[in-house]
Amino acid sequence: MLNCTEVDLAQSLPRLRQRFPGFVVDPKFTAKARGEDLVRALATSQGISMTEAREEMRDFLYLESLRAELSLTR
Repeated sequence: MLNCTEVDLAQSLPRLRQRFPGFVVDPKFTAKARGEDLVRALATSQGISMTEAREEMRDFLYLESLRAELSLTR
């Protein structure tokens, strides 16, 4: 599974914005995101705790890893 340090937000950004409306991605995250910074920004923008944000990001990253696996098998 991918982790936050492996996510290329340029690729995942549309899906990230769809899943978390109102989440504004800071330009410093656009290349390779730093995990805790991304989770903190998500928690702040969504009004959730850091624990909830980590769980949400873990779920999102799991889906992204499945998407990446599917694209490799084509």
